[in-house]
Amino acid sequence: MPREEMVGSGKRILCKFVRQAIIALVTESGRMMKKEILGSVLAALFAGALLGYWGASGLQASQISQLQSEVATLQTERTSLLSQLATLTSDKQTLQNEISQLNARIAALNATIATLRRGEPSILSVNFSPRGGCASKVIYWLGKANSSVHVLIYSFTLDSIGDAVLSAYNRGVEVKVVFEKQQVSQYSEYFRLSAAGVPVRNDTNPDFMHTKVAIIDGSIVLVGSFNWSASADDDNNEVLLVIKSAALATTLEAEFQRIWTTGR
Repeated sequence: MPREEMVGSGKRILCKFVRQAIIALVTESGRMMKKEILGSVLAALFAGALLGYWGASGLQASQISQLQSEVATLQTERTSLLSQLATLTSDKQTLQNEISQLNARIAALNATIATLRRGEPSILSVNFSPRGGCASKVIYWLGKANSSVHVLIYSFTLDSIGDAVLSAYNRGVEVKVVFEKQQVSQYSEYFRLSAAGVPVRNDTNPDFMHTKVAIIDGSIVLVGSFNWSASADDDNNEVLLVIKSAALATTLEAEFQRIWTTGR
């Protein structure tokens, strides 16, 4: 019999015996049966209580089982949602990385567009030696410098270019020159510039620093085989390129700073 029906049956039995006891107690003929009726009533009460308790316990157990089943279902759903959250978090990080890469690419393309709009890179001139105007071109661009002149030079002995460097320095332009130490002789402009207060250093490479580069205002680059010497200008076959390119200037500036930092 189901627990719910047993609970109801206990209640009905209890009610029946109670009614009989009441009827017997109020009738004359039932006086002699008080003890028997009371015993029956007590037995009915005990049976009803027992059946009611057992039935109630059964109901509680059923409810507990149902609630435990619901808890298990909710725990499963929670586990599933946590798994989905972990996946979404991973996807979010992946997307953020892709966005960062795209932002970097966009920035690079915008920089290229800006460079192209400025007409860069642009080869402003190509000069050859001997007697091709290389020294004059160097002097011209030194005279145009407004903020900075950074030089890496193997041989620098030409007084006219030395004068142009001093002129830029005296105008307030930041001038720094690194010389190849094995080429610093009595004819070198190193001593004249140093005496005038121009920051100069010797390269510390145990071999040669064979570079011939001038970076002007962070955007104009003078580069080639041309040394700043009379023999390079008048006798040797040399080439000098003048290039307008902030990107190229930035790359060469990094190399200049590396050599300048280690120079003495």
